[in-house]
Amino acid sequence: MTVRRFEIPLGSWTSTLFVASVLALGAACATPQTRDADADAHVDATSEGSAPCVPDEAQWNATVRPLVERYCGQCHGAVPNFGAPSSLLEVASIAERRADGLSGFEHIADRVARRSMPPASLPRLPDDDARAIAAWASCGRRDVQPSDGLVASAPPLLAPERAPAGLTPIEIRADRFPVEPTVRDAYRCFVIEPSIAEPRFVRRFEAIIDESRVLHHIVLSKDVMRTTALGNFDCNGGGGMPNGAQYLFVWAPGQTALEFPSGGLRVAPGDRFILQIHYNNGAGVPGVRDSSGVRLLTGPTVGTEYGMFSAGSMSFSLPPRQRTTVEGRCTIRRATTLYAGMPHMHLLGAEFETSLLRQGSPAQSILSLRGWSFESQLFYSLPIELRPGDVLRTRCTFDNPNTEPVRVGERTTDEMCNNFIFATPPPDSPLCDEGSPDRPTDVAYQPGVCLPPSAPRAPALVRGSWTQAASVGALRAGPVVDGRWALDAADVTATGGATPIGNIEFSQSYTLARGQVITSARTLTLDVTTDNVLLFASGMRFGMPLHQSFTVPFDDAIAMVDATATCPSSGGRTRFEWGIEGDALTVRFARSEIPGQTLWARYRFRRVP
Repeated sequence: MTVRRFEIPLGSWTSTLFVASVLALGAACATPQTRDADADAHVDATSEGSAPCVPDEAQWNATVRPLVERYCGQCHGAVPNFGAPSSLLEVASIAERRADGLSGFEHIADRVARRSMPPASLPRLPDDDARAIAAWASCGRRDVQPSDGLVASAPPLLAPERAPAGLTPIEIRADRFPVEPTVRDAYRCFVIEPSIAEPRFVRRFEAIIDESRVLHHIVLSKDVMRTTALGNFDCNGGGGMPNGAQYLFVWAPGQTALEFPSGGLRVAPGDRFILQIHYNNGAGVPGVRDSSGVRLLTGPTVGTEYGMFSAGSMSFSLPPRQRTTVEGRCTIRRATTLYAGMPHMHLLGAEFETSLLRQGSPAQSILSLRGWSFESQLFYSLPIELRPGDVLRTRCTFDNPNTEPVRVGERTTDEMCNNFIFATPPPDSPLCDEGSPDRPTDVAYQPGVCLPPSAPRAPALVRGSWTQAASVGALRAGPVVDGRWALDAADVTATGGATPIGNIEFSQSYTLARGQVITSARTLTLDVTTDNVLLFASGMRFGMPLHQSFTVPFDDAIAMVDATATCPSSGGRTRFEWGIEGDALTVRFARSEIPGQTLWARYRFRRVP
């Protein structure tokens, strides 16, 4: 496991551009050619002794055809795809008798009622829509039981089996990486800068499957800030993914390619990509070397150009032992067409919804998921036109059974609330979160493992500011008495306000914090929870709650601490400055969260008598 440092006072805020480990999807659309005995029994029970069912064509045109086209049209469209034997978009063709003597009406009613279509590997139809289809096809004789699995309000995005002709491949892959027989759930990141001679459009993404015996899933991201060295490293279950990684494509067994209808996603000379591969050699196969990866099928920069942005909530904390819904809002600044979206939460996710808020109209749900499954994360088709001033509202509902809060983060044990959306024209920023209508006014605090049981469980709330300056003054070391120190100030100073996602509005940004320090025999235990709420000139809001808890030895004659933590037990290097002045103890962290700039987070503590 990668050793993690305790020197990140602001949280890796740019790391929300990527998705950590995901998925095991299934996919075939093909309709079975033969039926089992149970299926025949279902149909016989509804038809024996009854008059033949003749579904109402007016109802089909008004309500049912749009549902069938939405949920079934990718396979059973005007031209059948993915192994589907027939179209289901015209009543006349549905009415025809199949080889088994049953009409298409009977097949539809039975398979929708039994939840065998869409295939079990794909999300279920929403209950009301499934009931409407089954009731129409059976003339009211068939009902649908509520689904307890993943239910989606939009169909998954499926790519044609064959790629368009004339595209040039760019392959991003591992190079015979050894996967030892003892490897279980290992995540490896390969940072690759392929040879790209001129700007191209990626029309289609395809997985390259080499050693299927050990391959679990693949995630491809783009290192938009070019901060990661070429080579490969242990990405520790997604938690070690670099800052600034922007998600592009994911594959797991059964998933199809991802293809744009025309044009594509721009790549250019010098682009750097991060290929994350999840390996699991559960069978203990010896001598395995893997060269799996992703193939980018590219063409000229002609046609529609797409880009990706993340809409959702970038700043939240889930209280222990309760259900919580968080919300993020994204205002659309220019006419935009959405193509597809991939909802993303982690293990505590329960429900997900992105809605369109348009002035003068009721909220319109454009994608909702119920019965969330971490192992079934897909892109969903979202063909919708947005106007300037429209707002995308994304809500995520979580069930946290833990005894401690769970915060935003890229590790699987953290949580995320994102809808990764492909859209045209390409968005100006890869992030879009203006938060909920109410800005955070508090931060959840839970004492960490490094504090003694007698430590206060509810230290006072502190609100601090963000400012801009070229430098900060020096801190002076000195003798420190043993005792407890309560946080009474927390603020951040930055050398500049320009970031890859916009300019910081310093006057509107702030820090919320609760925390304490304990000093004893030249050791310092710091336990602080912060939420840095950044407002940008574009109106976007960003924040990330962070809990720091560690114990380190220090020398009261030296203002810089760079030592191995004695708590938590995993250790890890900790680096910060400290200073003492009267009854005030200051701890300051320096970070380069923004390329070319420095951020200083300063916490001031007052000794408690």
